[in-house]
Amino acid sequence: MSAVPARDVADLAQRYGVARLLPAIARYVAQQRWSGARGSGVVDVELADAGVLIDGECTILFTVVRARLDARHETRFALPIGLRPLGDPLAERAPGFMIGEASLHGHDVFAYDAAGDPLYIHWLWNAMRESRSVRTARAELRFAAIAPDAFEDADPDVRWLGTEQSNTSMALGGSIFLKHLRRVEGGPSHELEMAEALDLAGFRHMAPLVGTALYQPDGSAPTLLALAQPYLHNGAEGWALALTSLRDLYAQAEEAPVDDAAQRHAVVEDQGGAFTAEAGRLGAVVAEMHTALAQRSLPEALAPVPLTKDRLREWADAMAGELDSLLGRFDGALDPLRLARTRVEEHFAALQALAPGGLCTRVHGDLHLGQVMRTDSGWYILDFEGEPNRSAEQRRERSSPLRDVAAMLRSFDYAAAAGLVERTQPGSAEYERLRGVGDAWAQINREAFWAAYLDALGAEVLPAPGAALTLVRAFEVQKAVYEVGYELGHRPSWAHIPLDFLLRGAE
Repeated sequence: MSAVPARDVADLAQRYGVARLLPAIARYVAQQRWSGARGSGVVDVELADAGVLIDGECTILFTVVRARLDARHETRFALPIGLRPLGDPLAERAPGFMIGEASLHGHDVFAYDAAGDPLYIHWLWNAMRESRSVRTARAELRFAAIAPDAFEDADPDVRWLGTEQSNTSMALGGSIFLKHLRRVEGGPSHELEMAEALDLAGFRHMAPLVGTALYQPDGSAPTLLALAQPYLHNGAEGWALALTSLRDLYAQAEEAPVDDAAQRHAVVEDQGGAFTAEAGRLGAVVAEMHTALAQRSLPEALAPVPLTKDRLREWADAMAGELDSLLGRFDGALDPLRLARTRVEEHFAALQALAPGGLCTRVHGDLHLGQVMRTDSGWYILDFEGEPNRSAEQRRERSSPLRDVAAMLRSFDYAAAAGLVERTQPGSAEYERLRGVGDAWAQINREAFWAAYLDALGAEVLPAPGAALTLVRAFEVQKAVYEVGYELGHRPSWAHIPLDFLLRGAE
């Protein structure tokens, strides 16, 4: 049975047994990467909105849960909830999506995150296909088929993509990539705006939208709930390609040890699986994206504006504030950074003395090797959501394109360190010996990316060369500060990677 008329949220919660599930929902949300609650937990949750999409032996509700992570932070998440009879085989096929047991109309059922159910995914797909509009208790779900020819198959095979992200992603029928976003934030959507603007500007190194789902609360702007794009066949993630290159490099360095900087650079440059050419090609594609975002013909909310002295001052203050916030955490791992604080802050203070120049544009906001895909036809840029720990307003702010450049430069350093951690224990003699080779790999690829980026970039986008170098370094340091906080909350064993960057730069 299809969607039923919306009722009051409390009535829906009682009628379908969701009210009793709230403690189990809190535990489930706390365990998910997309919630950002790992390591902190969820204090409590409440149902902010609900609507019945399918009502029958298998019932599926679309819900928005408001989760309080601590006394100050509250986030809304899209959580489609499925209810199936106990013994239904889905419980064994999708164990990672299970929430708990409940009662529905006097029958025992199990509740689960329906993003792991083909029935819900097919409903979502066909809602886009038919451009439906569905009411929930407090909002409207609006679906659109941007490229109708992509929706020929009404019930495509569903394959969930295993990489943990801030969303739930799957491949449909081998030809469509479907991304179900989880955070429900005030619109407009940065990702949707970026996709539309880049398409308007003629940028072709991204997968175009073929379908969208929007969630629009009554009286508010819509926010993106899901999007469909062509699946990039024969593609390899940039992070995976970089690690493959580094594994080969570290293995070669173990067999034929190198003792000085010249030898390390020679080993990297002569490596059979060198990444350098790809780093250059990627730099050119990123420059093409930034040139497209610098077009003055873009809509007003995305059009570039001049980089001013006031904006440089605001960035310097914000960067120092983020460092203060990080160092305010009670964590002994931060003690070395506290000692180096003054030297780190000098990178931010240097912005105050810069002469303004260049443009502020919309930027990707979370550009790294895991957000780019190499296909037979070149590099593609993915996921324009921005950094997950920043607010929707912050992600939509105009900034220097060098913010994206700095994030990618950090990613080369990160890959070298991650490949080394994969191979040997941090702090061991082997780690210290191979680190120089990894540093050489990162440096050479950073230089290749930067040179190709500058060659391909449109005129007047960046400030003067000296100011550009100061600015990109400050953004790198800011990014590393963000990375330290993120790793301490999600992967404490990796926190030393950005910490090492900050401490070595402060020497």
